[in-house]
Amino acid sequence: MVAAAVELAGGPTAVAELCGVRRQSVYVWIKEWKVERLVDALKLSRASGIPIEKLAGYAFDSSETKSPRSGPTQTKPD
Repeated sequence: MVAAAVELAGGPTAVAELCGVRRQSVYVWIKEWKVERLVDALKLSRASGIPIEKLAGYAFDSSETKSPRSGPTQTKPD
């Protein structure tokens, strides 16, 4: 989806200028199928019309989430 967004936004050179990155970075995004920085993903999304969710990838891995801890247990004094 990143490759399509880059083409819709005017190509790698135009996207690199828009985001203030090197053209090689744009090719890395295309290869990895995601845009690393959220700011760049937002700019590319606005320029191409493709939703940012399709470009930015996942914010975190769901396997890294931990179950919620219960609060400390209080004991009653005797």
